[in-house]
Amino acid sequence: MEFLKAPFVFIAIFSFLNALEITVNYGKENSKKFAVLNIKDTKPFSCVQKDDHKDEKSQIRCIIDAVPEMGFTPVKTEFFNFEYKMIENKFHLFITPTKKQKLFSFPQDYRKNVPILKENPALSALWEVVGYENQIPFLSNKISKGLNFPVFIEDSQTPYVPELDISNNPLESFKGLDFKDYAKTKELIQNKFYYQALSTIAQALKQYPNTIFKKDFYLYQIIALSHISDLSKQDSIIEISQGWIKKYASDPQMPQVLYLLANAYAKASNRQEANHYYKQITEEYPQDRYAALAKAKLAIDFSNASNTGLALIYFQEAYTQAKDLESASEIALEWAKFEILKQNNANAIELIDKILNAYPQYFIQDIDETYKTINFLANNKLYKSASDIARYLVSNTQKEPTREQVYYILGELYEKDNKFDDAHKANIDFMAAYPSNPDLKLVKARDDNILFHISGSDEDKIKRYDYIVKNYPQSEQQEKALKLKAALLLKQKRYQDVLNLRKDLGEKSFFVQDSLNGLIKLHLEKNDCKNANIYLLQTSEYALSEDEKLKAFDCLYEGSLNKNAQIVSTGMIKASKTLEKKLAWLYRNANNLYRLGDYKSSTPSARDAFSLALSSKQEQYKDIGFTLFSDLAHIGGKDEAFKIFAQLDELFKDDKRMIPVYAKLLEWQIGTNASQKNETTLQIYAKKIIDLQKKYKTDEFSPYAEFALIDSLVQTKKLQEASLEINKLLRTNLSDEEKQKTLYLQGNIKNLQHNDEEAKKSFEACLAIETKSAWKNLCEQGLKLFER
Repeated sequence: MEFLKAPFVFIAIFSFLNALEITVNYGKENSKKFAVLNIKDTKPFSCVQKDDHKDEKSQIRCIIDAVPEMGFTPVKTEFFNFEYKMIENKFHLFITPTKKQKLFSFPQDYRKNVPILKENPALSALWEVVGYENQIPFLSNKISKGLNFPVFIEDSQTPYVPELDISNNPLESFKGLDFKDYAKTKELIQNKFYYQALSTIAQALKQYPNTIFKKDFYLYQIIALSHISDLSKQDSIIEISQGWIKKYASDPQMPQVLYLLANAYAKASNRQEANHYYKQITEEYPQDRYAALAKAKLAIDFSNASNTGLALIYFQEAYTQAKDLESASEIALEWAKFEILKQNNANAIELIDKILNAYPQYFIQDIDETYKTINFLANNKLYKSASDIARYLVSNTQKEPTREQVYYILGELYEKDNKFDDAHKANIDFMAAYPSNPDLKLVKARDDNILFHISGSDEDKIKRYDYIVKNYPQSEQQEKALKLKAALLLKQKRYQDVLNLRKDLGEKSFFVQDSLNGLIKLHLEKNDCKNANIYLLQTSEYALSEDEKLKAFDCLYEGSLNKNAQIVSTGMIKASKTLEKKLAWLYRNANNLYRLGDYKSSTPSARDAFSLALSSKQEQYKDIGFTLFSDLAHIGGKDEAFKIFAQLDELFKDDKRMIPVYAKLLEWQIGTNASQKNETTLQIYAKKIIDLQKKYKTDEFSPYAEFALIDSLVQTKKLQEASLEINKLLRTNLSDEEKQKTLYLQGNIKNLQHNDEEAKKSFEACLAIETKSAWKNLCEQGLKLFER
C-alpha cells in the first residue's frame, strides 16, 4: 500500500471564526488511487449524502455553524469538487465526486469507553468522505449497519480493537518501518525541522532503497533543502529536482517541484533557467497554486530588468490568480517590495496591511525571512508596517534567536514611528523577557531617551512629566519624571510646588531640601522669623551662607528652638574666616548650649567668646561673661567664677543681669563653713541684690536676700539694722509662711533686745496667721517662754 497525507488547499483558502479543519489524505490500494476527506469541528454538525448507498456518485452536503472571514473560490481536485453557499448565516459545503465517494462519521473518540452507535448518526464532530475509482478501499462491497473501528470493550481480555483492514487484521500490520520514517519525515517538515528531516530521509533511503515512499522522500528532501539559507545547497536541489521530474512526470506535485527548481536556479543567479521553469508552470499548470507564485517571480525579474510596466501587470495577475491566502500573501509582499523600490510607499503599505488583516500568520512561517523583511521596511522608513509585522511575530512565535532579535528592534521601530508609548511598552517587555541580553543597557538608555527627550517650553516638559507620572505608576520612569519636574520647578523658584511632591520625592530628596532652603532664604531676607522657622524646622540640611545661618540661628534661638539652632551652628566656629564671625558664633553657641543645659560644652565657647570680646573691644559680645559665670557655677568652677565676677562687676556694675550673679555669690557665702564665712561680704551681696531689685522693680530673689541679710546682721549683733530690714520686709508682698518667718525673726530680735512686750506681739501676730508651718510652731514655742 502507498499512502500520502498532505494539507489540502481548502485549509488555506478558508479562515473561519471557529476551529473548523479540513484535510485530504491520498493513497493507493492495489495500484488504485483513493482519497479521504476529513471535515472536523469542535462541535457536532450534520453531513448528508443523497440516496446514501444507492448512488456512490451523489453529492454530499454539510451544514456548519461557521462564517468564513473572506470569500472562497470553488476548487477541484482529483476526487472531489467543492463549492459553498451561506444560507441563513450558516456555511453549506457541497462536495461533488469526480468519481465515487462514501460518507462516514466519527461522532466520538472510540478509544474511550463509549456506547457503540449506529454507523452514521445525524450529527458528528468528525466526518470522513472516501473518494475512490471503482471499489471503496479496505471495505467489503457489502456495506451494512455495524461497528465502526477502533472499538474499546470494557473488562474484556483484549479490550481495544484497532483499525482493521479488509481481512479484519490490524491495519498497522501493513505499515512497515519505512512508513514510520516517512511519517516522521512528514512531521518534521510540517514543524519546519528541516535539518532533522534531511537526516531522517538520508537514513531511510539508505536503509530502504526500494521503499514505496521514495518519491515522497525526495520531494521532502527538495522542500527541506529549499528552506535552508545556504547557497551551496542549490546544486543539490537542482540535481534532485531534475531527477524527480524525469521519474515522476505525471505526479500532481510536479508544479511544486518545478517551482522549487526554478527558485534554486534563481538563487544560483541563473535567471534564464529559473524563468524557463517559472514560465513552464504558468503555461502547463495555470490552475495550480504555484502558477500564481511563478508569475510573481517573473514579475520580480521584469522589475530587475527595469521593465516596471510588465512587472506591475504580472504582479496584479499573480495576486488575482492566487489560489490561497498563503500564496496571495507571498505575492503581495513581493509586490510591496517592488512598489517600495518605485517609491510608491502608499501602495506598499496597503499591500502589507492586506496580509496583516487577512493572513498575518504568513509572517511566522519563515521568521528568519520575516526578520529580513522587517529590516528592509525599516531601511525604507516604513516604520509602521515594520513594527506591525514585528509585533505580530513576537506575539505569535517563540522561535529563538530570531524572536529576540525582532523584539530588540521593535521598540526602536515604534520610536521612529513616533509611537512613544508603544515603544516604551515594547522596551519594557523586551527587558522583562530577556533580562540576560547583553544589549539590555542600550535598550534601557533608548527607553529613557524616548520618554524624557522632550522639546518645547518648561511648561510643555512639565505636562509630559505629569503624563509619565500618571501613566507609569511605581516605575523607574515615574521616579525620573518626578525628579525632572521638580528640577524645573526649582529652577523657576516654585518652591511650594516642589514641596507638594515631597511625598513622592521623599523627605531626603535634594529637590525637597533645596526648596526648603529656598523658602528659608526668602523669609530671612524679609526678617520674617515666624515663617522662616516653619521651614527651618523641616530640615537639618541647611544650604545657607554664613550670614544667612547667623540670621537663621537667631530666629530659632528667639523662638526657643534651641536644638535646631544648635544644628545650624554646628561646625560654624571652625569654618569662620574672620575673627568677628568666629566671635559671633562663639557667643551664640555658648548661649545656646547653656539654654540646652550643656554647661560643660558651653563653658569653653563662653570663655573664648569673653576673651575675644574683651581683647577686640566688641562691646555687644562682652555680656557673654554672664553665661560664662553661670556655666562655671554649674560645673563647680567657683574660683574662676570669682575672677569672672570681678570683670563683670567692672563692666556691668549696676546692670540688672548682675542680680543672679550676686545671688550665686550670696548662695556660696551662705554655704561656706562658719570658720570661713565672711559676714561682711555676705551682707554686701545681699544688700546689692536688694538694691538692684528695687532699682529694676523685680523681686526675683526676695525674700531670700532679705532673710540672708537679716540673719547675717543678727549674727554680727547689728540688731537695730536687722530690725529695720524686717520692718521693710513686712511692708512687701509676702506669703503666709514667709510672713510667719519674718514675724518670728522680729520676735527673736525683740527678745534679744529684752523688749518682751514687743517680742510677744510679734509671736502672737505670727500665730494669728492660720497657715500651718514650722515657723508657726517656733512662734508658739517662743511665746511659751514668756509664760514661765
